This record gives sequence, structure tokens and C-alpha cells, in this order.
Amino acid sequence: MIAGVEDDKKSPTSNRRLTPHTTRAVPKRNKNMANDNSMEASKAIEHMREWINSQPHLPKDIEDFLLLRFAHSCYYDLERAKVAADLFFTLRAESTSLLKDRDPMSPHMQKILSIVNIGFLKLPGKRNIWLYQINDPGLDVYEYLLDVKLFYTSTDAWLLENDELEESDVVVLDVKDISLKFLTKYNVSVARKLAKYQEEAIPIRLKQVHIVNAPPFIDKIYGLMKPFLKKELTEMIYFHSPKSQTLYKYVNKDELPADYGGAMPKMEDLNKSVVQLIMKHRDLINEKLWVAVDKKSKNKEKVSVESPSFRSLAID
Repeated sequence: MIAGVEDDKKSPTSNRRLTPHTTRAVPKRNKNMANDNSMEASKAIEHMREWINSQPHLPKDIEDFLLLRFAHSCYYDLERAKVAADLFFTLRAESTSLLKDRDPMSPHMQKILSIVNIGFLKLPGKRNIWLYQINDPGLDVYEYLLDVKLFYTSTDAWLLENDELEESDVVVLDVKDISLKFLTKYNVSVARKLAKYQEEAIPIRLKQVHIVNAPPFIDKIYGLMKPFLKKELTEMIYFHSPKSQTLYKYVNKDELPADYGGAMPKMEDLNKSVVQLIMKHRDLINEKLWVAVDKKSKNKEKVSVESPSFRSLAID
């Protein structure tokens, strides 16, 4: 519960979008521009491609489908899509330390993978649920910077693999093992940068963020993050205390993992699929993936424009 507000109470969130580039060829996807009207999609891609080619600081080998993702996530407002795309590439260029050394088989990535479960669920109606669960009761193993690296790694793998354009994305963060010790591991400068990336750059249509198993002191942790979050995002966030069933008001119980009383696979099994996905794209996931040529964006002033987002909710 946040600031004395009852469980299930809203807090913050917003919409977002995304797109990629790499010096290595990204796997080509032969889709009829997926689920969107092919004429509208083709025009959007052509417009985005022309704009990308006119920006010397942006990568040029971006897959059409990823350009379409930016347009789709911004509901085909192409000016907003360009702002999101520019921000996506330039923020990554400014965060190379977080994009380096992400080999899933390395000891440090194995360390964070051993205590975090991540799941992606595709549901009827072109809906996605993104799930995160920490399993480290004393937070003795947990490291915030590794958690952020895992966020980039898992979402990069998803973007490389996923070939559907969803109408809505819902995030569920399970903080059952969070403690005030988190405050000693939190990195404000990294969190600020991550928040901007999650809120304004990733190309998805975020609708809700649910914090489940939230302890009474969650307001202290949330208080660290709230200054970085836009009002649109905070209005999408809901908190659910342990043993609460209020989550089911927003997400059909059967569409949740077995861990939360649902009919879907357990988080442990969903996580295995995510790890396999990361391994599949292991060679592409590095600091050169989807970054601007330099750190100077011609649209630097525009980048502050309010735009839909994905989530700075790494209460990871």
C-alpha cells in the first residue's frame, strides 16, 4: 500500500514504444505487417524509414517490423513515434555500461538469473502480460545493476523474437521478497535513466502495472522511484497486498501463472522459456545492438515531449 492508500489503489503509469538496430544482421521477419492494416502499416514504415535515413546519428539497418512497432505503439501518430525512436536509440548509446557483458552464461548474469523469474504471456485479444518475480528473501544475492542488465537483456530478446503487434500490455511485478535492504542497493542515476527508457522509448502499449505481494513499507521504496515517473505512468500503477485477490479485478485469474492461482504455467517454467529465448539471441544481445551512432540527437529538445511509455517499474 502506498502512502496510506488501500490495496488495489492506483498509483502511476503510461504508454510506450520501441525499435532496434545492430551491426549484425537481425533475423528478418516475413509477416504481412502483422495484425495492422497493411496499407497504413506500409505508409508508416515508409515515413519512418525516410526519417531514419535523414538522421545521421541513427542506425540505418533497422528492420521494417521494428519501425512499425514504433508507429503502432504510438497509435500511428508518426511525430510521436519519431520522438520515441530517437530516444530509444540515443538512450541506449548513453547507457552502454548497462548493455555490455550481458552474456547469459557469464557468472554475473547467471547470478541474477538464479534469483529472478521473468515471464511473457500472450493472451487472446492481442494482449500481453509481462511478469517479474524476485526470489531472494534476504536480498543477499540481489544486485540492482545486474537486475537492470537483465531487464535490457530479456526485453531485447523479446523484441528480437516477437512478431505480433499487441493492443495492450500489462506488467505484473511480484515483490514478495523485497525488503528495506533494497534501499542500500538502489542506484538513483541508473534508475533515472532506466525510467526514461521504460516510459518514453520502448514500443509497447502499456495499460496497467500491478505490484503484487506489496509489503507495508513499499511506500518507502516507491517514494524513491516516483520522482522519475510521469503522471500518466503513476496513474496506471496498482498495489496489491499479500493474499489479496484484488488483482483479479483487472486480470482474469485463469490468465495468470499458477503461482497466482491461475491456469497458466508456473513462473519457474515461464522463466525457462525466457532464458531459452535469450540464449537463442545470445550473439546479438550486446552493447552494439540498437544504439545511435553517437550520443548527440538532433531531436534532443523534442525528447522531453510527453509520450506514451512502458515502465520504469524495475522494483526489480
